[in-house]
Amino acid sequence: MNYFFHLFKSNTDLVVSFFLALISCLIPKTDPLNTVLSINYEILFLLMCLMMVVAGFRKIGVLDGIYKGCFKFVDNTRSLSRIFIFINFFISMLITNDVSLIVFVPVAIRAFTCINRNDLIIPVVSMQTIAANMGSMLTPVGNPQNLYIYSYFHYQFTDFIFVTFPVFAVCFILLYVATHFIDKSSLIIDTVQKVVIPKKKAVLFFVLFIFCLLCVLRVIDIYILCLILFPVCFISDRKLFLKVDYKLLLLFVFLFILVGNLSKFDLVSSLAYEFVSEYEYFVSLCLSQIVSNVPATVMLSSFTSDPDPLLVGVNVGGLGTIIASMASLISFKYYVKIDGAKPLYYLKKFTKYNLRFLLVLVTLHFIFPSYF
Repeated sequence: MNYFFHLFKSNTDLVVSFFLALISCLIPKTDPLNTVLSINYEILFLLMCLMMVVAGFRKIGVLDGIYKGCFKFVDNTRSLSRIFIFINFFISMLITNDVSLIVFVPVAIRAFTCINRNDLIIPVVSMQTIAANMGSMLTPVGNPQNLYIYSYFHYQFTDFIFVTFPVFAVCFILLYVATHFIDKSSLIIDTVQKVVIPKKKAVLFFVLFIFCLLCVLRVIDIYILCLILFPVCFISDRKLFLKVDYKLLLLFVFLFILVGNLSKFDLVSSLAYEFVSEYEYFVSLCLSQIVSNVPATVMLSSFTSDPDPLLVGVNVGGLGTIIASMASLISFKYYVKIDGAKPLYYLKKFTKYNLRFLLVLVTLHFIFPSYF
């Protein structure tokens, strides 16, 4: 009995998502085939590949080199926080929100642990996640929902940027203001030993990382990436397969099943038909809180008469609950791995930060609906 209690306590999110997925399978019109097809295997394999590459970088010291290098450009905790937050904000528009969080959240956690400022990990990781979700909205390749909308509605690139830029710009300002409340304590760093990185392995993992980015940009197929990456990692360091966060992948599986089954629910479909054509922004924003913004995009795209508010709504809808954007779960899983992690406290603070951003953006939508 104690074993199961410990299992539940240490994997609450996984256990809860499993039972929710199981319950969703009881919804009428669901069947095993549709349940299996609702799982996005491409995203799962891509996440697995990225985790292995990042684990390789960490093992040879690249991540240590990055975070130690950050100390050369800053002299206080606020500046260090801003580096990690805004690097996620800007780079996510090129390599997607998921990839930027996989790469830079562990680096930030390592840096703040190094300077004994664990109290800053939750606010910084929370704002890194907000930064990645909102920075990625600028470009068509920044996140999956953008790529889908860009292709589905045949946007011109300039028209797309014109729609997303106002929210992007406001989020930049909001992040800068939010980080102003982080204290400016001087960085107390022990003598940092120079990190010696094996060049051959660094080049190898860098090339594999480029292949991952090409897959994100849909230049190469995910299964071709797997055929390249898995044998190379097996030959170079087979222990990397043990570094994959299989619990996170399983969590995504359960959520895909839950979302896929909910989309078959008659109430969801009827509400979509009833309201989407007139209230794209608010319906997409609210639905994203329940089923996350990527499935919400797919579900609502065929009902909308104007793609612009849908585009803004699903991106702003990435703020709010922990599942509003599935990329947010990546940050959460990295956080819960650290010693002394407080998952419920993290969720409380994460939700508070998100709701503040969401409140500002929704208010701006009421005042300037044509731009926000």
